[in-house]
Amino acid sequence: MNQMTAQPETNGVGLTTTLAITFQNKKFSWPQQYATGAELKKLFGVNAEQVLYLSLVDPWDDVVVANEESINLARPGTEKFYIRQPLEVRLEDKKHSWDKPFISGAELRKLGGVEEGDEIWLSVARPNNDELIADAERVDLTRAGLERFYVVKQEVVIRINNVEHAIKRGTYTVTQLKKIGNVKASDEMDALEGHKLTPLDDAATVVIKGGEQFISHVRDGSSS
Repeated sequence: MNQMTAQPETNGVGLTTTLAITFQNKKFSWPQQYATGAELKKLFGVNAEQVLYLSLVDPWDDVVVANEESINLARPGTEKFYIRQPLEVRLEDKKHSWDKPFISGAELRKLGGVEEGDEIWLSVARPNNDELIADAERVDLTRAGLERFYVVKQEVVIRINNVEHAIKRGTYTVTQLKKIGNVKASDEMDALEGHKLTPLDDAATVVIKGGEQFISHVRDGSSS
């Protein structure tokens, strides 16, 4: 028997007419009492990887219909199915479309071309803190509003004496920064913030996030 036919017929449960169902507000019919998610997707012309939902009346939440799951279509009323339209996420300054209700950190990394080792963070409204999204973690995209993600790079650029240096994020001593910038150990190094120079002790530590600038000079009272 061809299950895709819409012609009335008698089946094992005594049905003599096809059952009416809807998908995205379009009418379809099915000749049997039960249909699997895979069969319904084929009937609707939906890709097997897309997520199919069965609409339920309040207060019940709509449910995902798995490909192998069998749904009773003979219950009172017309069963209504749908897929969620492509959802948008913003990663850095670029919008991306996603056709599933959830997205993992690994999928975000691939979608946005984020390098391994760089961190992906979910921007969260204050007073809550932003969330680090691990590769295996999933984010629900069906929540209200546009989910916004940003990248914290593992390797960042700093400037020492107007020369750029690529280093990993983290905490460095001033002595370590001097070595990176080929600064003489006897010279003093200042942090440049805006138009302000702040002297740094060699034993002091600096948290590098990217974009920091440093200037070195001969220590006061020292001969060049």
